[in-house]
Parts: sequence; C-alpha cells; structure tokens
Amino acid sequence: MKNITFFFIFLLLIYAQPSPAIREGTANAAIFIKQYEQRGEWDKVALWHEAAAECLTRISVPMNEIAHAYYTRHGHEKWAARAKKERAEIQAQRQSLMNRAENAWEKSGVMATERRGQALTLRDANSLSRLQAEREKIAQFIATWAPHYPDRFYDFGIYPTFFREQRERATEKKDYVKVLQLEADAAEMCAAQYEQIPIALGMKRYEKVRDAYRQHAMLLRALAKQNQKLTAICLKNVAERSINPLATVSNGAKTDVMLQTARSDQRVQKALENKNGIHEYVWFQGFAWTVSFYNHSRGNLAIAIIDDKTEKVVDVLIQVGSLEN
Repeated sequence: MKNITFFFIFLLLIYAQPSPAIREGTANAAIFIKQYEQRGEWDKVALWHEAAAECLTRISVPMNEIAHAYYTRHGHEKWAARAKKERAEIQAQRQSLMNRAENAWEKSGVMATERRGQALTLRDANSLSRLQAEREKIAQFIATWAPHYPDRFYDFGIYPTFFREQRERATEKKDYVKVLQLEADAAEMCAAQYEQIPIALGMKRYEKVRDAYRQHAMLLRALAKQNQKLTAICLKNVAERSINPLATVSNGAKTDVMLQTARSDQRVQKALENKNGIHEYVWFQGFAWTVSFYNHSRGNLAIAIIDDKTEKVVDVLIQVGSLEN
C-alpha cells in the first residue's frame, strides 16, 4: 500500500496472532486455505496448512534465532527474553497448523500412501496428480516468501524496532563510531537472514547479495576503527549514508495491472458497494496474485485471486473478515 500504516493494519486483520510482522508468509497461506475450505477440497486445505507451518519453520524460526543470538551476545536481556517468548509462540502456532492439517487430511479421506505419493490405484493416481500440482504451487509460494524479509530488512522488523532506536541514542551522544558499529551489525544480520533463509532453501542467486551486505559491514567496521584519524563530521556523514545499501524495487506496473483486474470483477464490485474507507493490498504469492479490499470496521471485504500467467481472476473470497483459522 501507499501508506505503510495500512500495510501493518492489514497484517493484523488477516492473521490475528502475536508478532505478525515476521509471519506474513503464513498469513497469506490462510487465503488459499479459506479458498479451498469454501470449495470443500480438504486435501488442498491440508497441504496449505502444512505450507503455513513450513513458512514458520523456514522463515520465522531462523529470523527469531538470529535475533535472539544477537541480543544475548550483546547483553540486551529484555530483548532476548522477548525473542524467547516469541519462539515459544511460533512453535505453538506451528503445532496448531499441523493439527489442522491432520484434521483436514481426515476430512479428505486421502490415504497416507497417497499423501506420500505412493499411488497404487487409478483413484490414487488421480489424487496424486492433484496433490503434486498443488505442491508445485506451494513450492513457488514459499520460494517467493523466503527472500521477502531479507529484502525488506531495513523496512520493518528488527531494524526499525531495535537498531534504529540504538542508532538514535548513539547519534544523540554524537557517538558516530557506535553508529557505524550498529550499522555494521545490522548489515551482518541482513546477510545472515539471506544465508539462513533463501540460500538455505537452495536459492543460490542471493549469495551475491549476502556477500554485498557482508562487505558493507566490513567497510563500516574498518571506518569505525579509523575513528582517531577521521573527524567527527566525516564520521557523521558516513554514518548518515550507511543505511540499506541494496534497497529493492517492486514491480509497480504489474501490481497496477492486477489491481485493475480485481476492480473490474463484478463479484468484487458487488462486495464493495456502499462500503466506506476501502483500502487495497496487492501481493504476488509465487504462482498467483492476491488483491485484498478491506476497511477498518469489517476487515477483508473481498480478496481476488488472479492467475499470474493468464492475468484472469480465478476466485473471489467475499466477506472473509480476519481470515482466522
């Protein structure tokens, strides 16, 4: 969204769980869970519950561990305790999702052999084909969300909530060496997120990005060590230019196309009739786009799901509120 405030409000609307800022991948999986629940396709519901749990395992857990290790290493006890509490919440949420997946499998009637891809009959083969196609979509979904947080490290999460506060304190004291050290720490943490999330998932193209952040951190530390030779003004100028050396750019043109496509759908138009204060949120989910229309009083009024290749609306969820599961 244009207004970052609306972005965070949307996250709270879509998935009312503690610390939603690092669980957006899991939250977006809820859209597809709701879609297949409405269709009664319980095998796909089960797969998407498992996908939501995997997002926690592959994304939220590493991020939490990286942060907790940093807080502990630098003696930030309150922040470390907060991260430890969040870890327990993530694990509890993951277990809940796996329980829901098992319940959905039971409703689907899909046998354990089919789930594992051990098709033995014609019916099993058909089921296997359906599940494999959905698993491919889920793989694209997770591959899209894996780099999401490292790519936006400086926009939300630990940087604005922790590093920025520490930086401001150091700046007030005119301790620009400390500012540089903090920015070096932040760059190293961003590199660690790339290393432990997308690269760990086999996304090798992010290795150069990881290395760039590591090199940025090394440069800042080298400058900090030269503090006796550099004037305070020089240090101040370097520190002010040290934030986010590799900012990413979103595909605005494609986003506009998807927004217009969703707005043109008659089901969406009907759902938005006589509604006030409507906001929009467009996001690419790896294989499809979702366009959410919401307001503060009712939550999600309509969510359009648009196929990325055909650019056609394949489904619309109406009056889905907060999408809690």
